[in-house]
Amino acid sequence: MNVISRTATAVVAALALSVPTAAITTTSAAGAAAGVRSAEAEAFATPRAAKPRIKLKRSKAYSHYGQEGVKVTATVTKGRKKARGKVTFSLNGTAVSTARLKRGQASYRLASTNAPGLYTVTATYRGKKRSVQVRVYDSALNLSAATFTISKTTPQYQMPDGPSGTVRFKDQVATTGYVDIYENGNVKGGSSSPDYCCMAKVEADGSFVFQTFLDNVWADKQPGTYTYQAFYTDGPEFADYIYSTPITVTVVP
Repeated sequence: MNVISRTATAVVAALALSVPTAAITTTSAAGAAAGVRSAEAEAFATPRAAKPRIKLKRSKAYSHYGQEGVKVTATVTKGRKKARGKVTFSLNGTAVSTARLKRGQASYRLASTNAPGLYTVTATYRGKKRSVQVRVYDSALNLSAATFTISKTTPQYQMPDGPSGTVRFKDQVATTGYVDIYENGNVKGGSSSPDYCCMAKVEADGSFVFQTFLDNVWADKQPGTYTYQAFYTDGPEFADYIYSTPITVTVVP
């Protein structure tokens, strides 16, 4: 009887131990298989497309009415790659230009005829938008005359004054600064430019008069037609300036 009891007990114990082991083994195998399938799915999953990013850069923060407008450049990327396609530029909410991306960049320049004021330039690429503001100042260099004819037979001391004019700069009458005249508008180098002619001081009411301009042309030029341009700057460093319409001087014998 004791032998049978001990044998039965041993069988029961063996069965009890064998069941958890099988269950654990099955669970572990299933988990491992699931892990393999998950890794395989990740390996073969289609990578997400990088979202486009737009950066805007202005050639400068503002321009002057009637002068060259500000250029806004959009740089579009997708991840580390330069984007392709087209960018639409809008001015105060109205589409004004569509430009194709070249090496990830497209540009738009505001027109010189835009009225003074604050403008919002928006670049749109496939639903993505970025905006920047540009100001246009009410500025003008007005001349009393832009066409002159002088004769070499007239004595130099009898040359008339001219031109005269007024200056408005950044939404107000200019009260300081200088107006310089350069042949062919070659302002590079300021007063050190080889084409620099002469200078007039701007008075408190914004007016100026060139008293030696035609004297200098008479002395320096032979008969012919020459083109000049006046430039106003509010400081000697010539950091910012506006310019006039071309001035034409005809020298006759």
